[in-house]
Amino acid sequence: MSRPAIGFVNNRRSERNKRGTADIEAVLARYPEVTRFDFDGLTRLHDIAKDLARLAPALIVVNGGDGTVQGLLTELLEERLIDPVPPIAILPRGMANMTAADCGLRRRGAGALARLLEAARAGLLDRFLVRRRVLRVEGLEDGRAQRGMFMGALGITDAIHLCKSRVHGLGLKGEAAHFVTLAQILWGLARGRRPPGMLEGGPVAMRFEDGEVREGRQLLLLATTLDRLVLASRPFWNGLARPFRLTAIRQPAEGLVRRAIHVLYGGDRRDLPADSFFSRGSARAELELGSEITIDGQFYRPAPGRPLVVTAPEEVRFVRC
Repeated sequence: MSRPAIGFVNNRRSERNKRGTADIEAVLARYPEVTRFDFDGLTRLHDIAKDLARLAPALIVVNGGDGTVQGLLTELLEERLIDPVPPIAILPRGMANMTAADCGLRRRGAGALARLLEAARAGLLDRFLVRRRVLRVEGLEDGRAQRGMFMGALGITDAIHLCKSRVHGLGLKGEAAHFVTLAQILWGLARGRRPPGMLEGGPVAMRFEDGEVREGRQLLLLATTLDRLVLASRPFWNGLARPFRLTAIRQPAEGLVRRAIHVLYGGDRRDLPADSFFSRGSARAELELGSEITIDGQFYRPAPGRPLVVTAPEEVRFVRC
């Protein structure tokens, strides 16, 4: 009996794949219904996405990190190569794996892959599906819209650069690196010290679909469709039923350090000064800012003189087992 085709997108350069994938390859050898596509910097994700469209798989497995998932989502959704996009299972083998922590496989080893492929063979994937909308960000310097699950700017990009330049050098990865980076930032702010050239914020204008406008200098800005971010945090509140969530913290923010836990882990209603801490659900936001942004760990610059337009038009099914 023929089995539904499965596409396996393998990023050889992902952090944990660099250490070897012999155990992963041993599992794949037992499942002839899996077609493997290697992404190594020579083969473009665009070409892999076209090959996936020809395969017409019932399931796509991504062996990589947030950036691999972000790039593949961009190719599949922007080019409309497969409609609808089949369920996607993320084997978290990257550096941060924030997307996978929310809607990917719960483990990253060969055993998790084997359990996934057995569930696919048995036709049981439906019981493990979670649905998430995917951000669409247009107005970028290269003229092409990008897709992803998380967009950040200002203090968010500063924190990523700080993590890469200082914390990873200590040998820390993943959530341990996130914790140390956050602790360093809050400790520095509490002492009135910032890393040179970082955490200074910048001017931002925000316009929403209902006519609300907010302008001012912000310390950080983020938009996401995920339920939980790094360290299982939920730095958003109000309007959670909208397609995506947007949070901005003013520079300077009143009592940011002492309110940090409440900002990160409070409930849907948080007693925070509204002029310093802003969060809402949205279907469309136009953002004017002059600094770089990150989408799932990849960096982009806004096109000069154009606002970034953030929407979340499609929902994608992810496998979480």
